[in-house]
Amino acid sequence: MAPMIDMVFLLLVFFICISTLAQADKNVPLNLPESSESKIPEDLAGRGVISLDDNGVIFVNARPLTVEELKKQIGQALSADPELQILVRADRKTTFAHIRKVLNTCAEVGAFEIIYATYEASSG
Repeated sequence: MAPMIDMVFLLLVFFICISTLAQADKNVPLNLPESSESKIPEDLAGRGVISLDDNGVIFVNARPLTVEELKKQIGQALSADPELQILVRADRKTTFAHIRKVLNTCAEVGAFEIIYATYEASSG
């Protein structure tokens, strides 16, 4: 009985941590662009989330980072998971120059699977 209780406790801690981390990326308030091709992904596993506000500040886990810190963090994440996909959440007012810096940083460390976050455009 004791090993089963230990397992339940570990699972509980795991899911609490994962749900907290999943919400941390959404703490950066952004006004995402709209797209008629926007789809909700079926599988959210294996994704690293990078957020850019309208001033071009880069956030990972709701913590602001420099380009060099971002490069180091993506490199570490890629060594842990070579199949990592990067989800870029950029405010609709963010200039492409800021987005390009993030894309170039991802490419420099070998992250080529990039997904852009958008809202589904309302029809009507």
